[in-house]
Amino acid sequence: MKAVLFGGTVPPLHAKIGEFLQTDPFARARLEEAEEVLGTRILPKFSRTSESYSPEARQAYLVTCIALADRVKAEEGEAAYCAAASIGHLPALHYVGALSFEDMMRLGQRVATCENEWNSREHGTASHFMYRVDRARLAELCALVESVGGWAEVAGHFSEEIHLLNVSAEHLPLLEREVRAQGGVSVLSFPQAEHSTANHPLRERLTMATATFRFTTADVGFVRGSDGAVLRSAEELRTLIQDDCVTRVDFPLVVDRLLGLGVGEVHVIGPGNLFERLTKEHFRTTVLAPDARARGLNVPEGGPARLSSAPVGSS
Repeated sequence: MKAVLFGGTVPPLHAKIGEFLQTDPFARARLEEAEEVLGTRILPKFSRTSESYSPEARQAYLVTCIALADRVKAEEGEAAYCAAASIGHLPALHYVGALSFEDMMRLGQRVATCENEWNSREHGTASHFMYRVDRARLAELCALVESVGGWAEVAGHFSEEIHLLNVSAEHLPLLEREVRAQGGVSVLSFPQAEHSTANHPLRERLTMATATFRFTTADVGFVRGSDGAVLRSAEELRTLIQDDCVTRVDFPLVVDRLLGLGVGEVHVIGPGNLFERLTKEHFRTTVLAPDARARGLNVPEGGPARLSSAPVGSS
């Protein structure tokens, strides 16, 4: 049984996926459709932007994800289940049949506006990705920050040793030092809290943003990233966009649910990201790489490069 995963990632810039959007037939078709929906050319603006979360980069990300999913579906059929994280929820909602392509692109614009307006304000918070930190050590880090008057909150568990932690911005340097002091790896920081209770005003804005869109019952079961629950109803799927900004991610629960459902193979959809590493530990994994040339890979004439791997420990 197969599943598709739309990994949440920072949208890539033109240098990584511009060639794919211009040359892949599935991408060209979706790009044309998206530009008709939005009433604007995407590629010219995308080629000039240097901001990963610019409107054009977000639009290009959505088009890229759907084009890759179109190819997988055309060549191998529809998956039984779908999962996603962060910005990956939008293409996932189209894939499972809950949103039309047109509404996905329009809703993507509204979500971007809400998020950019919220993040442009100074909230005094940050979030930090770390590797090689187990859950016991993560709890110690939270306690340490709180002991000096700071705020700390777990934003996501992506494996038993990969986590995202929200923290008061003034205590971010302390957190980074302490992560490294015990052999952990400080990877990436964001200038705002992610998947946090501090984002309830943003959730209210997103609730209003989704209110005018028509969601339908899913054809493919969606495995929710916070608890592994399988969702199909229109209203359950609508809340994914609203709740993601305030709800902790727990990807190990998604893995457990997919394994329990009998999933043995996962296609990771979208530009290179963390979820390639996480899925191949448990499933036969295929990644369609629209950023292949940026990775130093050969780009085949018949479509994007494919990276396949068996689960760790398999013979």
